Amino acid sequence: MRGVKSRLAHSGVEADALFAEAGLDEGDGLACDALTLSDKLSHLWELVVRQSGDPLIGLKISTPHRLGWLGVMGHIMLVSPTVQSTIERCHGHTRVGMVLPGAHRPVPQQRYDFVWCVLLRTLRCASGNDHATPVVVEYAFPRPANAHVYAETFGCPVRFDMPHNVMEFADSDLVMALPPQPPHAPLADGAAAGAHVLDGAAGVHALDGAAAGAHVLASLAHAEPPTFSARVQALLATLLPKGPPHRDHVAALLMMSERTLQRRLDEEGTSFTALVDDTRRELARQSLGSGDLSLKMLSFQLGFSEPSAFYRACKRWFGMAPSDIVSLAQRPGADQ
Repeated sequence: MRGVKSRLAHSGVEADALFAEAGLDEGDGLACDALTLSDKLSHLWELVVRQSGDPLIGLKISTPHRLGWLGVMGHIMLVSPTVQSTIERCHGHTRVGMVLPGAHRPVPQQRYDFVWCVLLRTLRCASGNDHATPVVVEYAFPRPANAHVYAETFGCPVRFDMPHNVMEFADSDLVMALPPQPPHAPLADGAAAGAHVLDGAAGVHALDGAAAGAHVLASLAHAEPPTFSARVQALLATLLPKGPPHRDHVAALLMMSERTLQRRLDEEGTSFTALVDDTRRELARQSLGSGDLSLKMLSFQLGFSEPSAFYRACKRWFGMAPSDIVSLAQRPGADQ
């Protein structure tokens, strides 16, 4: 919800007021049952369209740059029951279907528009191909008067009045190696790291559109296995929001002893402490550049016990305070 609010605010919509009118607050992610939360999100999109007067706003406000770390939102994407998705393979194509269920309120098309755009951005990020384009997009909605804008946005034919909401890709656009990283290399983009985690994780109950995209790539890519340190970094990225990761816990999750964990990291020229620091640094760089999280919230997402510790770490990593990094990223013409 924080990401949606940020993009709405950047587009000039009174996001706080609309969230309040829809009865949404950040605590709803844990307090609401899934279908009630989905209804509130659908109500929000109805209000957004009404205030903006723009039925295409769902296509316009998705994040314009490559997705970085998604933090808690990324984890919610993996297990969210508010989105149901299917993945089908046929004749060299992969079809990703999506249903946004609700309890009482119909889901507006603009909500699908937004999630489709996020899915496409995630797939491009995970595959390392910024020009990956769907073969076709299908909507279970009536054809709008401005249907040509959809074709321009997705770069492919868009069909309406279809039985299901589907985005179809050629496997040749998706099967791209996720390169292994040398020790101390920057952490892979959130979606790519998520693909590695998904590829080896069991018990994922449901995927939303963006997470499904990463899962598609994980299952399709015939890539070399990631380095051991890259696997540890991907795991650390999921653990940091819960607090400072501990070596014994990480070793247990990897089903090995602490000694084996450290030995394998030694073989790749790094250590557990160095990987925790490297992971925090790269996630901080990505998140400070996007500006979607408050500095206090980001400090806790990175596993720091207090914001002052995050401040000191930023001074050590980047030679400047976190607020200065955010200011630089928000300057006109800054490289996103």
